[in-house]
Amino acid sequence: MLKYLTEPQQRELLKAPRNLVDPLARRDYHWMSALILTGMRVHEFSRLTVERVKLGLASGWLVSDRQHCKGKRKANEYCVTAQLRMHLLALIRISDELSAGLEQPEAGQPLVWGRAVDGVANPLSVRSYEARFKLWVRVAGLDERLSPHALRHTRGMNVITRCRGNNPLKVAQIALNHASLRSTGVYLHVSREEVAAQLQLVDGGGRMRKADAVRLAAGAGA
Repeated sequence: MLKYLTEPQQRELLKAPRNLVDPLARRDYHWMSALILTGMRVHEFSRLTVERVKLGLASGWLVSDRQHCKGKRKANEYCVTAQLRMHLLALIRISDELSAGLEQPEAGQPLVWGRAVDGVANPLSVRSYEARFKLWVRVAGLDERLSPHALRHTRGMNVITRCRGNNPLKVAQIALNHASLRSTGVYLHVSREEVAAQLQLVDGGGRMRKADAVRLAAGAGA
């Protein structure tokens, strides 16, 4: 079963750290929001530098380093919408605040810093992203089996359900940098399942058990 966050679950997840004064909570709120708005994989996001993000803010398209894009021969591109811009700017400010007195990594100032050891720090590790995400999932009372990758699936579902264009599946493909529509089709399948479930509620009664449906179908064909 594809793991993603519904609209109410997204609100609960982001509500948990949003209003806290703790700088790490603010940081987590903004990077979780950015992952929902881009669908980037955590490994890819963790390698973003402030310089690369500033280029994306200037051009309107955030471009990942090709070597950090899974199974790709070209770099991934993400449209910098107004909402995404707000969160990226906030992450830059937090990165600048946390960089005081730290030695800059060779790759450049990370968008999200990890723990400093003897004045030297590197980007937040994938494992740390996962641990911080699990923390907020617990606080929000969500399924603790969720991982940050659920935010990528959430992006796909958001595009499918919110898009008002003629071809939301194609928009989702481009947004997620899928090479083929076949990969994106899974979100359409899940969306159809949700529609079926809602129609069951509209018409009253629960869904018929599969065994009963099979038995009735066999009787109808006799």
